[in-house]
Amino acid sequence: MQGQTNTVDSLRRVFHEGFVAQDLAEPLASFDATAEIDTVRTFMLDRPLSVVGIRRDGLVIGCIEQACFDDRPLADQTIPLAETRIVPATTPLHTVVSELCQRDYLLVSTLAQPVGVIVRDDFEKPPMRMWLFGMVTLFEISLTRIVANHYPGDSWQEFVSAARIEKAVSLQNERQRRNQSVRLVDCLQLGDKGQLLSRSEELRKTYWDRSRTQIKTTLGQVEGLRNNLAHSQPLVRENWDTIVRISSTLDRFLEIPAEVISPSSLSPYPPIPRSSNRKNS
Repeated sequence: MQGQTNTVDSLRRVFHEGFVAQDLAEPLASFDATAEIDTVRTFMLDRPLSVVGIRRDGLVIGCIEQACFDDRPLADQTIPLAETRIVPATTPLHTVVSELCQRDYLLVSTLAQPVGVIVRDDFEKPPMRMWLFGMVTLFEISLTRIVANHYPGDSWQEFVSAARIEKAVSLQNERQRRNQSVRLVDCLQLGDKGQLLSRSEELRKTYWDRSRTQIKTTLGQVEGLRNNLAHSQPLVRENWDTIVRISSTLDRFLEIPAEVISPSSLSPYPPIPRSSNRKNS
């Protein structure tokens, strides 16, 4: 349906275009190739900066990395732009994540000139945190709808422990007291939803081509990332692998048919039983 397609397109647009490289980049400081070495070294150490640009005739022609800085003339230790990775300012963040898996920094260009730089520590900034929290949310929404479609009529209950269902029922009751219309599957924990997906070979092959153990590990890492985001804890050192993984995983999830990710708002919402959700002991 058209409504479904538009909604999914909106989700994909958020993922691919909502935040871009320029939202994370810091200005690229630069020096003439004839500048004093000690001046450049002091400048980089005082900030501190991982990389600075080197100019010739007013244009940036390369850069110098603090980690490789030595006493040779600047021109002799400049890394040519052709040997660096430069991305446009409009590059989506999921591409930035992928690129920074392979190197320590990215140069960011506008009008064919490098004007900014991104390092992994820039992922601590608010735009990246907002993007990541949105990605975790979209990830869980997609997972919930996959599970709900595969296990109609709450048939998933036979595969979840009574204690976990009890928690879901309690949360559903609390939300209903607040006049929120939610299904029982919506109230499951992320790990429970992942377990329901991973136990089905069909679902794993279709949506997440990993072993059950790998899926369980990833879900634990995603929950840890979500907790760190919610409590404003540092991200990069502890969660870098998770950030990379969820970025690539969600890209795959957003290729799912529209009716799975976002049912049409014109379709009737399924009735929610209030007293028959508890699993028989």
